[in-house]
Amino acid sequence: MENQTFQWSRFLAALKKEVVENWRTLLFTTIGIYGILTFFMIIGNLTLGNETARPVIMLRYVVVYMVFSFGSVFVASLAFRGLTSKNGRIELLTSPSSTLEKFIVNALIYVLGFIVVFPICAQLADLTRFLILWPWSDGDVPGPTNFLNTIHQFAFQQDFWEFKSKVLFEICLWLGAFAAPGCYLLGSIIWPKLSFLKTIAALYVIEFVVSLLMIGGILLAVQFSDISNLREFAQWISENIQFSTFMLCLAIFAALQLVVYWTLSWWLWKRKDVISLKWWS
Repeated sequence: MENQTFQWSRFLAALKKEVVENWRTLLFTTIGIYGILTFFMIIGNLTLGNETARPVIMLRYVVVYMVFSFGSVFVASLAFRGLTSKNGRIELLTSPSSTLEKFIVNALIYVLGFIVVFPICAQLADLTRFLILWPWSDGDVPGPTNFLNTIHQFAFQQDFWEFKSKVLFEICLWLGAFAAPGCYLLGSIIWPKLSFLKTIAALYVIEFVVSLLMIGGILLAVQFSDISNLREFAQWISENIQFSTFMLCLAIFAALQLVVYWTLSWWLWKRKDVISLKWWS
């Protein structure tokens, strides 16, 4: 696993090998995403009808983005499932391609590949909704929607945000679209078996500990400052911290997550060997 060079022909061979050997998993996952989107779109159409009000339009983009968020992390958790068995580790870790090429192949298929394929699934699902419902309707079925700009619409549908905050929120969404799969890619390297569930459990534990620390920090800040209670503390925040500043902090935090998750994924992947899967070895 010392070879970290990159050769285009070898990379293409490794990419082809991964796709050919796992085409069933990739195909069934894509069909599953398409089916889930179609189901939600048909149910939403039957429930809301031909509503064109902004809240309804916003709801369509919210549902699509939620499916995208779940699907992206689930697919990323499948990236290194070959490490679950000794035979799989031998085949994966001793193949002719370099460490770097193997990592890029998995990231390309299970992260970037999903981000590219998902809008296609969304458009096909929306077209399927229209084709299924239109013959039975009286013209009250909305036409197909362009979901290629889901993230942009998701960020800019809110009237009460200033333009700067909307731009920062869209940046956060794009950073999150790559940071969250990076986290589950990391999880698939640390825990190849049941990676998705174990990563969720680890994140919940981390979030719980961080929440306790934040609450403790706020209580200490209130106790040792001129602020007498939490209501005054919240009022102080609203008066001194602009919403755009808060969104900027979120964007920076999302960028840090992106760097940390992907850097750790690469670092731990380089340390994998056939004998042991312990990340600390």
